[in-house]
Amino acid sequence: MRLKLARRVRFATPVALPVLGLLSCAALRPVLPPAPALDPVRALETVRAREHRITSLRARFSANAVQEGERYSADGVLLVKKPDRFRLRLMLPFGLTIFDYVSSGDHAQLALPMEDKIINGHPRDGGVAFSQEDLGQVFLRGPNAFPGTCRADGVDASGIVVSCRDAGGNLLRQIHIDARAGTILDETSYEGDRPRMVIRYDDYRSVGDVDLPFRIALRYPGRHLALDIAIQRYDANPVLADDLFQPVEPWAGS
Repeated sequence: MRLKLARRVRFATPVALPVLGLLSCAALRPVLPPAPALDPVRALETVRAREHRITSLRARFSANAVQEGERYSADGVLLVKKPDRFRLRLMLPFGLTIFDYVSSGDHAQLALPMEDKIINGHPRDGGVAFSQEDLGQVFLRGPNAFPGTCRADGVDASGIVVSCRDAGGNLLRQIHIDARAGTILDETSYEGDRPRMVIRYDDYRSVGDVDLPFRIALRYPGRHLALDIAIQRYDANPVLADDLFQPVEPWAGS
């Protein structure tokens, strides 16, 4: 489903800093020893332990999408309440909602107010634009992000390699971890032997006692779809009432 989002023009503001000021700061800055590299098994354990500490999440973001050569942009709000509640809302300026996806347990609903359309379905099917599997890999994490059996295989040029496979040995996901920071660099989900979705994380910052990525890039090679998300603000582990995950209309069949 193609989302007709509002086009936005961005302006860059150049910032100039005195060269002498930079040199004096550099001269006073102490030289720190390099951080010790984590071994592959420990790196995977560190990543999963950090993610386990996040039980709920609220974020404001801006998103830019490219689909079949056309570009779109919008602002959005994200709500996550583990293990299975999720809401993603996209808005035009002045708060006009154009896209509202909510998933809770065995129910999912997509509302498109501009088209006066509401679509109900199961979170794991594609009839509601996104599956909980895709969104869960990015935000809910847990089994969505680490399907099957995941093992740290070793190290390559991109970092520590973690492979998640099913009982038959088929590759489900491959994850690269920064060996020093203990953060995820990128993840690739596979369908058969072909990449289905690629996620890259960047610009990690401390939020409370965990590091979270403020830039997330999703690529669907087979669908010619790319989505870049720039997080403006995170709230880690806020109290989120269940009412925040109520659909626009009653769930189908309830």
